[in-house]
Amino acid sequence: MGDAGFVGYPLWSSIINSGGDFLIRVGANVDLLSELVDFKRLSDGIVLCWPKHAVEAGLPPLRLRLVQIQIGKTKMWMLTTVLDRTKLTKKQIVRYYKMRWGIEVEIRGLKQTLDKHKLRCRNDGRLLAELDWALRGMAIAELIALRQQIPAKAELPPDYTPKDLSLAKVLRAIRKCMRNLGSKHPSNKDLKTALTNAVVQRYRNRTDKRARYRPKNPDIKPLGDPGLRQLNANERKKLHEFRARNRT
Repeated sequence: MGDAGFVGYPLWSSIINSGGDFLIRVGANVDLLSELVDFKRLSDGIVLCWPKHAVEAGLPPLRLRLVQIQIGKTKMWMLTTVLDRTKLTKKQIVRYYKMRWGIEVEIRGLKQTLDKHKLRCRNDGRLLAELDWALRGMAIAELIALRQQIPAKAELPPDYTPKDLSLAKVLRAIRKCMRNLGSKHPSNKDLKTALTNAVVQRYRNRTDKRARYRPKNPDIKPLGDPGLRQLNANERKKLHEFRARNRT
């Protein structure tokens, strides 16, 4: 599962050749081909990813499925290697795409809460080690907190889920404990209690607030629709030749 940045023939062909499948959001940064005559009405059909350099190099076309879905008011295009609609329905595609938000939250926690939007190491080998340890540390801290929260679910809000964990509060509790290792704390202010209460704040106020209004960023452009056109005569000829060679 990937968002709009994970595009391109080299990446997709590598995933397919390794025996994997993918589901990726695409937009105007992707050009695709169709064998259909009336491809403009295509909302769930088979397309080809076969850029010019792949055609000239004799590389095989990637046969993919292009699906248009709607989440809220936003319409978007998803590209997948799963061609059978019964194995991957539109409802499943919507559910899988929504699941990606959890990954986005973790990446935001790594970049902002752990302040790893810019790595410090100058050596490329140590750079990977720094990123690796940052990810491990974040995961361990969250697991330690969940180990306290899940058994104490009765003490938390009734609609609590593990998704409510606050990474910022977890780190704050651990750092406070490390700064005061030699001192004793009341039972209601110890590390276990702090980790149990490290959940996001629930906002119940539904009124409008000017402080929350953010004007639209003019630099952020809509993703747009992928480029889709019918095979031209030369591409259709090369496709027939390629299929004939593979049949023999």
